[in-house]
Amino acid sequence: MLHVLLIIVILFITPLSVVATPIKPADGERLLVLRATGSTAEYEPAAQSGVYDSIIEYLTDRGYRVVDRAAAEQASIQIAATHEIDPVLNKAADYGLKFLAEYTIHFKTSTIVKEPVKGIGALVRVKAKIVDNTGARIVTAKSADASSTGFTPDDAVEKASRSAGKKLVVQLTKGLELYVKQNGTEGRTITMVFEGQQNKVDKLGVFLEKNSAVAAIKELESGGGKSTFEIISKVRRDQLERELLNIASQQKIVLQKIRSEGCRSTWKIK
Repeated sequence: MLHVLLIIVILFITPLSVVATPIKPADGERLLVLRATGSTAEYEPAAQSGVYDSIIEYLTDRGYRVVDRAAAEQASIQIAATHEIDPVLNKAADYGLKFLAEYTIHFKTSTIVKEPVKGIGALVRVKAKIVDNTGARIVTAKSADASSTGFTPDDAVEKASRSAGKKLVVQLTKGLELYVKQNGTEGRTITMVFEGQQNKVDKLGVFLEKNSAVAAIKELESGGGKSTFEIISKVRRDQLERELLNIASQQKIVLQKIRSEGCRSTWKIK
């Protein structure tokens, strides 16, 4: 297994579509764990709690860094106060600011409880996916199930859900590690957004394309004083950003980094 270092943020929400590309987890990418709540089924909340607890135990036992929702939200307030960003216009950045996560694990459960004469049994099925919050790309999607018996329905559900959660997170981390290896071989997809004079943006794009750290570059959108580039980088995002600042300095262009998270960064040309 790769030595993976991630920050895990825990959040409880109503069902929604969430989006979880690491540069590589060893660089400290943060992972947000979401579970669907609000189900009217009698045993679903207990099943979700069991899966959730099992995932957290597995990750923390293997050295993953874990922070809770309150800590993430407090930090996001501080970041928003010190960055020039309009979260109303920039939804992706708003998501990153709110949860401080590059990746999301979103899971949901389906539970069946039977009460036969000779014992109580429960079957818990769980489905999950890891999505890149900044690249809108599904990293991996897995499912698992487990059954168990118990003295009470709650006891049976807890045992089954914890077992299903363990099976699930093992598959998810393997999928993430495979994705990391592929990124390292094929190059990392990095998005850079530039705000300012178009002629200066174009000049930066030309010199970035010639840089040895860049495998390919294309402009995704342009207009309204903003241009977005998708870059296949041979190096980590922070290394590419240093190359960008060096290019800007050589061309006498003043750049200010507005925000950077995951595989996305936003820059203002002064």
